[in-house]
This record gives sequence, C-alpha cells and structure tokens, in this order.
Amino acid sequence: MYTIPLRAGSANAHQRFGVQLGDNLIDFEIDFISYLDVPAWSMNLLRDGSRIVAGAMLEPGSDIIKSYRTGIGQMVFTGKDVTLDNLGVENFLVWIPPLVET
Repeated sequence: MYTIPLRAGSANAHQRFGVQLGDNLIDFEIDFISYLDVPAWSMNLLRDGSRIVAGAMLEPGSDIIKSYRTGIGQMVFTGKDVTLDNLGVENFLVWIPPLVET
C-alpha cells in the first residue's frame, strides 16, 4: 500500500506529477471542479504518455479505477466529502498493488 501525495488549497487546484507504482511510472492529472453543484476532484492517469484513466471522480470509499482495468492495482479514495482544502489532509488516495497469482 502507498499513499499518493495529494495537496490541498487553491494553489493546487490543478496538480500534475508522476509516481512510480510497482513497475509502472504513472502520471497524475488532478483537477478541482468548482462548477458542479457539489465540489469535486477529477483524476486522469497516464502510462507511457497514454491515458489509462480519464475523468475518474475522487469519491470517498471507492476504488476509483476499478472499471478501467488498468492492471496497475487499486486506487482507493478514503476520508470525508471533498473540498478544495481537505485533499491530502482529510482525504487520501491509496494505491494497492495487484495481487500476484501463483
């Protein structure tokens, strides 16, 4: 398990960074969406320049990439309802590596 480093606040409303997850270097694009009725964070993931996840919403209590079948494991978002200021403070994105079949 690994906690993805997310940053809160208006200065971090659009985050771009890369993280090594197992054998994969994954580029993250995290964006705060303020024009919805309820604030939200959206996430894109890229591997080798190719988008493998597009527009996944960071919703507490869910494996947010399960339906994408990326082969990189799970991304579980934990914590409270999202705000601009609680990402990485009260909410966390946790990567769980895929199970190795024997």
